Amino acid sequence: MGLRQLCYLPVAILLSAAVNVAGAARAENLLQTQQLLSTRECAYCDLSYASMVYNNLSRANLQYANLSYANLSRVNLSGADLSGADLSGAVLFNANLSGANLSGANLAGADLRQTYLEGANFQGANLDNTFLQGAVGLPMSVTSPQLLYDMGLDEAERGNFDAAYDYYTRVLDLEPDTPEVYLARSLARYHVADVVGAIADANQAEQLFIDQSNEEGQLMAAALSQRIVDQQEAIAEGPSAGKPNFMNLLESAVPLFLQFFAF
Repeated sequence: MGLRQLCYLPVAILLSAAVNVAGAARAENLLQTQQLLSTRECAYCDLSYASMVYNNLSRANLQYANLSYANLSRVNLSGADLSGADLSGAVLFNANLSGANLSGANLAGADLRQTYLEGANFQGANLDNTFLQGAVGLPMSVTSPQLLYDMGLDEAERGNFDAAYDYYTRVLDLEPDTPEVYLARSLARYHVADVVGAIADANQAEQLFIDQSNEEGQLMAAALSQRIVDQQEAIAEGPSAGKPNFMNLLESAVPLFLQFFAF
């Protein structure tokens, strides 16, 4: 055996060992995935990066399981025990988590959009940068006015004004003296043809801005209320009235104004 071969022998051995270890880890991961699917018992299992879309894992025992970056889209996890589980970066889009125990779980960066969360336990869970847009039954214990407001803005940006209205209303249930939210809800109401409600919210926002000595907000709210009235009059009089559509300008200015608001 030559000198060059002797020099590279340890590296070759190490690479071979690494490949064997990686292969064994993948095999173990696959076995544990199969175990979960067949028995619904996989506490402390390593299921990271596993793909289990559309499966029924109702009432599964996944305590302290490693599910980081797993694909659990549209999986039925109702009543499942996920306490202490690592779900960081996991995809749970449109999954059913109703009644699931997620106490102490790590959901940082997880995708929980359009999930069903009625009765889920999130006590002590890490929800940093978790995507919750469109989640149904979001427990009050994991919501905050800021989160609900941001979700409302996201829905409005996508044109889902009914959903935006619901989020803004939930914010106002918690923080009733927040003119920015009334202003945002006014636009949402306008887009779902609730003109009376839109004007009422704009007027309420204007009064609250006055109370808070916020001149910029007051002018914005007053302009929105007046423009809604003008727009309705123009519609009633028909296209021959020649009145311009002021709403286009406001609909670009108001959301920009609202984006800078934080609780």
